[in-house]
Amino acid sequence: MSDTYVCSACRGTTERSYGVRFIVVTCPDCGEHGRLVHESLVSLLDAVPEGERPDDWDDRPLDERLLAALDQGYITLADTQI
Repeated sequence: MSDTYVCSACRGTTERSYGVRFIVVTCPDCGEHGRLVHESLVSLLDAVPEGERPDDWDDRPLDERLLAALDQGYITLADTQI
């Protein structure tokens, strides 16, 4: 069974055979080296109510949104269990 990870920069995806919150690799789609976030966490980030999001939310890469959401309490560490 494989898990899908989403590039923080371009939202391209890659599959891996292990389940962790994020992986650090080079994206096969855009070539940027960075954190690819587990697809289940992308859904959590997209579910943060628009009224609670910082003004630059849509401009931030997914990994920065994840860290901000945890820091601001929009999601908890328990929410990010894979």
